[in-house]
Amino acid sequence: MFGRMNQNIAGGKATGKRLVPKLKHQTIIPLELVQRVSTNTHKNLKNKPTTVIDKINALIANMSFDETVPLYISTISGELVYVNEGYRSLVSNCEYTGKEDTIHKGESLLPESLTAILNEVQLTRQNVSVEETIKVQGVSRQYRSRHFPICDDNGRVIAVGGSYVDFTDSIQTLGHESLMQQRFRDFARATSDWYWEIDRDYNITFVSDRLMAITGTPVILLTGKRFEDFGDLKAEVEGRLISCDSFLDGMKPFRDQLFLLRNSEEDVIYTHLSGVPIFDSSTGEFMGYRGAGMDVTVNYKARLETIAIQKSLEHTLEELTNKNIQLDMASAESEVAFGAKNEFVAAMSHELRTPLNAIIGFAEAMKMEVFGELNPQYVSYSNDIMSAGRHLLDLINDVLDVAVLESGKIKLDTEDVSLKEVVDRAVNLIVLRANQKYLDISEVKIEKDFHIHVDERRAVQIFVNLLSNAVKFTPDYGKIGIRITPQSQSTVGVTVWDTGIGIPDDQHELVFEKFHQATDNIYSRKEEGTGLGLHISQHLARQMGGDIVLKSIVNEGSEFTVIFNLHEEQKDSN
Repeated sequence: MFGRMNQNIAGGKATGKRLVPKLKHQTIIPLELVQRVSTNTHKNLKNKPTTVIDKINALIANMSFDETVPLYISTISGELVYVNEGYRSLVSNCEYTGKEDTIHKGESLLPESLTAILNEVQLTRQNVSVEETIKVQGVSRQYRSRHFPICDDNGRVIAVGGSYVDFTDSIQTLGHESLMQQRFRDFARATSDWYWEIDRDYNITFVSDRLMAITGTPVILLTGKRFEDFGDLKAEVEGRLISCDSFLDGMKPFRDQLFLLRNSEEDVIYTHLSGVPIFDSSTGEFMGYRGAGMDVTVNYKARLETIAIQKSLEHTLEELTNKNIQLDMASAESEVAFGAKNEFVAAMSHELRTPLNAIIGFAEAMKMEVFGELNPQYVSYSNDIMSAGRHLLDLINDVLDVAVLESGKIKLDTEDVSLKEVVDRAVNLIVLRANQKYLDISEVKIEKDFHIHVDERRAVQIFVNLLSNAVKFTPDYGKIGIRITPQSQSTVGVTVWDTGIGIPDDQHELVFEKFHQATDNIYSRKEEGTGLGLHISQHLARQMGGDIVLKSIVNEGSEFTVIFNLHEEQKDSN
């Protein structure tokens, strides 16, 4: 019987298992020896067993084995008695790495490493387990073999058996899990996020030490508390307080739940909580949540400051827009009212530009730290003030241009100028904004120069407006460019194209109207601006004897073509 031992033998040891060190040579029996073993030696034994091998065969005949698990049985002297089909298949497909001189013709000697194990099993009467690498069909696999004693009815060890199990996949799985755990630990140390766990009653059971670095509160003091016990849960920044039950009772994942904390200096810290529910793997019972908290204070403060500035600018712009709308309505009644409107807008623009230029100047002085070193945050604020002021100044200039154009008092100084120089000047004014959006402007260039008859400053203004719109309405990593097309012997068309959001057909005429953008109204616009740039550009182009035409496909891009008159010599050459 397998593993049986005589309990009456003096000094007998308890049956056990022993793992020997990794052997120098593998324990696999060479194919030549395996092929010598008959597959029928243990069948139909009618006579009483007399030899050890007969006894072993008798035992084998009364037992059944899983043929897929490699198994061998050998006498304690090293004579191979039995191998199953699983063992034959393993030996047939593996590469033998033992000593070649251990196999002699006519002998049935086993590998030295296996012989050592047989002696170990015989002496200790214990199972011996070995882990070894076996190369199967050219691929190294990890096998665990268990070698066990086989005893006769008197308890004497008469043979040793061994089975082999491939556990390569288990090792790889354990290695992968270990790698994933190490990755998680590395990520947790490197990130600014903090991690938490709560039980089914929403009480804190674990919080990572990162939270203490943020708030200054030892995390051990938070154990057993709910989120609302040490912070404020809100739906919105200005919204009402809520309890964690409102978003945890659903037992489903959640993201970006606003959670306000305070540090040791009582400063508000804005965080986003995200978590997933935990369920018992065997019963499916709800156990709580695990998740992370992200410090988003910088984002929220920047958003609040931006909203405040945006509201201020929108209020100013709304006032200006309302004034112009009122003046437009009055202009329909009389020419006198029309002139009064333009004078009012010009005066208003002048009165706004004067203090606005002062604000921009003081902000620039703060940025340059002219009067002494400033806190970096104040320098950052000065940049915001400068950007907002310059944006507002551009809006005011647009409004003033419209007033001058419609009053008919604009003066154009036309001359023959280089088209390439005009475009290059315009590109220099928009290249920074294009780079901020990672736009490809490699095709914004003039390959063949033309001389056009225009007011140079106004021509540059037209291209600045068109290129600015292309940058504004083209998504990040998009593309804009310029294409030259002669229209006739006396005119040339310069097309500014982009891969932006495009303009619907029913908006093509409307985009050249005052205060109009491709969006429905001023309150739904996602892009800044008054909607005067195209109106001014088309008016200027027509004043100089040309025009602007539009082609656009929604979600594919737009093409604005400006038509200019060529100077006399270039007309003759064409």
